[in-house]
Amino acid sequence: MSSWSTVNKKRLMVVSAAILVFWLALEVHLFRLQVLQHDRFMKISEQQYEKRIPLHAVRGMILDRNGNRLVSNSLHYDLAVDPKLVKNREKLVRLCAQKFHRPEKVYRSILQSDRRFRYLARKVPAEEIRPILALKDRGIIKPQNFHRQYPYGTLAAQLLGFTDPDDNGLGGVELLFNEPLKGKDGEAVLQYDGPRRVFYNADKPIVPPRNGANLYLTIDKNIQTVVEDALREGVRRVKARAGMVVVLDPYSGAVLAMANYPTFDPNRHQNFPLDSKRNRCITDVYEPGSTMKMVTASILLQEQLKSSNDIVFCNNGSFTFHGRVFHDTKKHGWLTLRKVVEKSSNIGMIKFSQEISKPVFFRYLKNFGFGAKTGIGLPGEAAGLLDVPSRWSLVTKASISIGYGIGVTTLQMAVAYAAMVNGGYIYRPYVVSHLQNSAGEIIPVGKPMQVRQVLSKEVSEELKSFMRGVVERGTGKKARIDNIVTGGKTGTARKMNPKTGKYSARNYMASFIGFAPYDRPRYVCAVVIDEPRTTHYGGEAAAPVFREIIRRIVPLNPLSPSESEPQPPEMILTEEQMDDLPDLTGFDVQAAVSLLEQRNIDYKVQGDGAFVQQVAFKDETVLLKTGQVTVKNERVPNLVGKTLREAMARLDLSRFKIVLKGKKKGLIRKQSLSPGTPVKRRVELVLTCAD
Repeated sequence: MSSWSTVNKKRLMVVSAAILVFWLALEVHLFRLQVLQHDRFMKISEQQYEKRIPLHAVRGMILDRNGNRLVSNSLHYDLAVDPKLVKNREKLVRLCAQKFHRPEKVYRSILQSDRRFRYLARKVPAEEIRPILALKDRGIIKPQNFHRQYPYGTLAAQLLGFTDPDDNGLGGVELLFNEPLKGKDGEAVLQYDGPRRVFYNADKPIVPPRNGANLYLTIDKNIQTVVEDALREGVRRVKARAGMVVVLDPYSGAVLAMANYPTFDPNRHQNFPLDSKRNRCITDVYEPGSTMKMVTASILLQEQLKSSNDIVFCNNGSFTFHGRVFHDTKKHGWLTLRKVVEKSSNIGMIKFSQEISKPVFFRYLKNFGFGAKTGIGLPGEAAGLLDVPSRWSLVTKASISIGYGIGVTTLQMAVAYAAMVNGGYIYRPYVVSHLQNSAGEIIPVGKPMQVRQVLSKEVSEELKSFMRGVVERGTGKKARIDNIVTGGKTGTARKMNPKTGKYSARNYMASFIGFAPYDRPRYVCAVVIDEPRTTHYGGEAAAPVFREIIRRIVPLNPLSPSESEPQPPEMILTEEQMDDLPDLTGFDVQAAVSLLEQRNIDYKVQGDGAFVQQVAFKDETVLLKTGQVTVKNERVPNLVGKTLREAMARLDLSRFKIVLKGKKKGLIRKQSLSPGTPVKRRVELVLTCAD
């Protein structure tokens, strides 16, 4: 009896232990399922009876400064299916193959999927899929959505950028401001009941989307249109590789237009090469050539190293400097600083630039913004190229003074020229004005910001007059516009061949940077033409583009009477001027040139002498032939009506003893010896000046 009880007890203990182990294992398994893997199985469970549908936010629009829509959205459908619920499978397959031009097997494969949500097509306009939308089938999901639309096609394409199929920005301001434009998606939760009918889950209310903010640019649609038209025609006219234009407000730094050619259509961006999507105005670095001469001239004037009437001998077109030969396109003799700019003399500017020390030159280049990003913030902006002075060779300063040995962008040059005409202030350029969120609140983004003052107001005014002279008398005559006073500077630069490391004899960058109107400039316009073929000069390839742009955009904002005064006609030397001009024979060259400059008479200096030996007139131009010594007075010259300085310049003092009467600052009204009297020995000449 006791042995049987013992056996039963043992069996009971084994069974109890087994049951305990089973329950412990069950509890562990339930703990693992319900606690450790709760989220996983809850998700699986929800997928069986619940579907989360994103409610896409509408991407914000992009508008110009006047509220014109540059980028908007159009309604479309993202067509999808729940394969397990589709009834009319074959009809749906045939319609999809017809509308989307893909094999039927593609859509059969989608409808045989085990997944509960599959796309058939995305971003499809309603008119293209009306037969499919008309199908009454619970398995077809037809969520409405919005598709990015660029109503003006190629207008400002590189600046605006484009988006991917999910409306994420991929370039330009679409990328730069992707987050505020995108907004925040909402969500709706759908539930299935036993018969697989769909209804909203009351326990999970709909989360509405927060639409993206609208982005307002500083761009003016009308100005941008004019600029792109003129650039396209200009590039085609000279059979160039590409072209760039930037138009700035010089008193704020606001970008009014930024254009590139060739361009692309953001609506079909996938059909265009990557090269056409580049914003060359900020990405392409080039050597500017003669447009840099205005920077060099500004340093000379600001540092008071030279005045506009200081002269230099330009070696008749060829000059060797530290073993390197520099050339001018035309042979020039003596030129003032003003004429060096107007005639775009490389030799003259190189000689003038030697007055500037390397540290001062470098400091001004940095202050103008070269060698650094402008701060506009657009994707892909280049800083340009500017070596520190310690790495400059013997000819680097000379090269930079005429626009070689330095790399710039079109935007950098526009910013620098804006400072030359606005009183000397560098403004940080900006292209975005503000955001306006879905609640209507304004969020400022860009505003006028003075970075520094690099020039005085007086120097700025003198530089404006230099550039006016370039257009009226110099290399920029093709930028002249009737009834609008303008100024600017031409530039022509050979391109470096990256394979050989030498300058190409065929490929050039042609440019013109100018402003209008003259008194208070509203626009600074930089035009750069890459590799023109029919002509490579900036005055021929780029200046006409500037003229066409300014001619068309100025009437968009009518000028005041003072701004629209007619330009004076091109200088023609009249008989009256010739009669009024004193005999310059015997003048020192600088005095003669200063007199001609004051009277706005075009001239040309021949020879490298210090004194004028002969004066001639040709093609409305005064020719001054120079020599090393002054002429000998064999007869008494006519000095009546001359200033004392003019008289002294005409006299050989070894032959005349001068006696002065009256005020020395007045004009000579009487001379003791009659004009033409022979002079055989030193004689006394009494000059009476007006009181």
